[in-house]
Amino acid sequence: MLHQLHHLHQIRVEAVVSTQSTGVGEEFCGTSSVQCALLRDPLRAQSIQYFRSYHAARCEELCMFLNNELWELWPVKPTFTTFQLKEFQFMATKKNAKIKLNESLGGYFVDENASPFAFNQEEQQEESFFGSHESDEDDEVDEALKQEFIDDGTEETVNRFKTKKSTSKVTFHNSSRDGPILTNTTLNVLRYLGKYMLMMDSLKPIAFDVLVSMAQLFEYYMYAVYVFFASTSVETTNPKLAQLLHKIQNTIILGDEPNPDGVNIPPPIASDFIELHNPQNLFGLKERLIATESLVFLGSQFDLWKDYLDQQIPEDKLNFLNQFYNQTLPLSRELRSAVYSGVASKAMSYGAILTMMGNVRWDIKELMSEPNSYVYVMIQEMEAMQQKMSCVSAHVPIPADVYKRIWSLCIQEISKVFLEGFGSAKKCTHEGRAWMQLDFQQFVVQVDQFISIKPMPGKELVENFIKAYYLTEQDLEEWLRGNYMNYSSKHLNSIINCTTTQFSKMMQRNRLSGIVDELLKKS
Repeated sequence: MLHQLHHLHQIRVEAVVSTQSTGVGEEFCGTSSVQCALLRDPLRAQSIQYFRSYHAARCEELCMFLNNELWELWPVKPTFTTFQLKEFQFMATKKNAKIKLNESLGGYFVDENASPFAFNQEEQQEESFFGSHESDEDDEVDEALKQEFIDDGTEETVNRFKTKKSTSKVTFHNSSRDGPILTNTTLNVLRYLGKYMLMMDSLKPIAFDVLVSMAQLFEYYMYAVYVFFASTSVETTNPKLAQLLHKIQNTIILGDEPNPDGVNIPPPIASDFIELHNPQNLFGLKERLIATESLVFLGSQFDLWKDYLDQQIPEDKLNFLNQFYNQTLPLSRELRSAVYSGVASKAMSYGAILTMMGNVRWDIKELMSEPNSYVYVMIQEMEAMQQKMSCVSAHVPIPADVYKRIWSLCIQEISKVFLEGFGSAKKCTHEGRAWMQLDFQQFVVQVDQFISIKPMPGKELVENFIKAYYLTEQDLEEWLRGNYMNYSSKHLNSIINCTTTQFSKMMQRNRLSGIVDELLKKS
């Protein structure tokens, strides 16, 4: 019969049975720890059984939501907070007036004439976190958000943002104006977490088990964002993040064999309607942005709940909570680079630019006053990328730190192209080195038109590489020993081949190449 009740009523019934039956038992049977355990253990086992069944159902629902999520921005007002959701109203109730089950004259009911299963009228309150409605459109959205689960309003959401005019200027996200970035699924996860925290408050003996399950919901959301949108492996770029993702995969994701000690959520599968390979939409930048920033927003809500969770968890279990706050949440924010690199690595024609650089002859005999044509191609592609980002921001305002991160990743890719192109030079004169400097300096000047990044990613490496062409043999050997970790064998040997021609001796070139090989082997 318990499973037929509304979830809030189920929690209250469990809490009343658990608290009052043990209270009656302790009064009539004494306070012996053994006797109390005989009373509490079966009730805890029953609570665990109920909660695990409830959690498994929520995990299945979350998998379904994520598999069908189109990652459209769900419009909420700037004043939105999780405490305005009805699932979190119990926290406000507790803060304003703490209601205790055993308040009444030593009895076991709040009111001698009332049933312990009578439910407070506060649970039936409607959500009111939208304030006054400024238009009919707002009214429609507000009613939709009050539903237990929200139907995906993709078309309505897109049309809402089509009223903004697209210009070459990027519209930056302003939290006080635009509200948080979240989706239909994000809101449902927040509802889940609110219900879970109510269980922690009502069913104290299983509070830690509930906390572990809350972490699993967040980790599954994070894992789905990684699987759907991360275009690069984090094994080498972020080993700690890679380790966390492996842990999630091994503990909560259903594999070839079910995990007998935990949940088994099916692997997330992205919707076929998500387009990540179209250069015109910057390879799904809108969807990548909404998914990643909604994850960041979801993680930020745990910061608001920290004090509450500290109070609910037994002291001997706080290590798990601290690890979640000190490792899992910070690492979830680091997922941004892996996701946005899927845009940066494809946003420009790096291969074509590198081919153009390969056709440049650097063994010229006169100083050049104009940069090479490939530099103008870079600038044109940067302008095209800026225009596409402007179009995206007309639908979803881009947070300034996200804009800066994407450009940083792009500039990092271009810096690699410069190193590869300059490092492919077989012959280079002093005038050729000056031309390299002119090309790169022109690029640096143009970058400032799009974004000011100090220090500019890769700038020091490229400039240091060009300066190495001017070194004497003795200085070059010292430079190789101090910089070999920053460059590939190809780059280092290119400098040796171009500079040692002026030393006139093949033996000197071979000696320096031998030093490079020895240094790279040791590393």
